[in-house]
Amino acid sequence: MRGGRAPEYRGRYRGKVAVISGASSGLGRRLALDLAAAGAIVVAVARRAELLEKLDSELHALSPGSCTRRCDVAETAAWKKLLDEAEVEFGRIDLLVNNAATDPGVRLADITVQHFEKVFDVNFFAAVAGTLAVLPGMVERQRGIIANVSSDGGRLPSPGPGAYPASKAALGAFSESVSFRVARSGVQVHVVYPAWMPTDMGLAALQRGLRMPPRLTRRTEEEVSHVVLSGLGGRTLDISASRLTDFATVFRAAAPGLYHRLRRTW
Repeated sequence: MRGGRAPEYRGRYRGKVAVISGASSGLGRRLALDLAAAGAIVVAVARRAELLEKLDSELHALSPGSCTRRCDVAETAAWKKLLDEAEVEFGRIDLLVNNAATDPGVRLADITVQHFEKVFDVNFFAAVAGTLAVLPGMVERQRGIIANVSSDGGRLPSPGPGAYPASKAALGAFSESVSFRVARSGVQVHVVYPAWMPTDMGLAALQRGLRMPPRLTRRTEEEVSHVVLSGLGGRTLDISASRLTDFATVFRAAAPGLYHRLRRTW
C-alpha cells in the first residue's frame, strides 16, 4: 500500500497457495504483490514475459516460494495444464483469481464476430476453464476460494459495441450459478466488481471516448486490492469497490425507464 506497509489480513493468507491470471500489470499485479506481502505463495500468470521477469524478482523478495508462469489463458488446454501442474508442485491451490481480461478497442461500426470470440476466450472461457480445473481439488479438501474479476460494465453496460460488458455479464452469471452448488462443500466463489481504475485498459477506454466516470466510482489498484483481499472468503458472492455503483444497480431495477433514458446520454 502507498505510504505504509501492506496489510497482512490477520494472517489469513499466510502459507496459502494463490494463482492469479493477468498478473503482469494492473489489478492482477497489485493483487499478486499484496498477497505475497501477506505471506501467500503466489503463482503469477500472464502472457508478457518481460513484465513477468520484473514481477518475479519482486515476488521472490516478498515471498521466496512465489513464482511467475507465462501462459496465454485463452489457450484453455495450456491454462488447465498449468493449473494441474501447480496443484502437483505445491500440493494444492487455495485461491484462484481469474483476472485476465481484454477489450477489443473498436467501435460498434467496426466490430466483428471474431472480436467477440477473442474477448470471450480471454474474459469468459479462460475463467470457466480455470474454475473447472481447480474445483475438484477444492471440493475434495472442502475449502478453497475462486474470485472471478468482472466489471461494473457487466451489470451496468455503457453505450458501445458490447463485447466487453457481455463477456463480464456472462462471467457473473456463471460464477453465481456455480457458487450455489459448491457453497456446502466449503468453497467460496466471488464476483469482483473493481470500479474504474487508471490501468492501461481503463485509460485506453478514456482515449476512445469513454467519459471519465464519477469520482465515487474511481479507485486505485491499491484500493481495489485491499477491498478484494479483505472480502475473499466471506459469505457474500459480490465484492464491490464502489457503493455508488451498487446503488445504481438498485436504481436501474427500480426505475428502468428513467435509468435507460439517462444512460443513453452518458
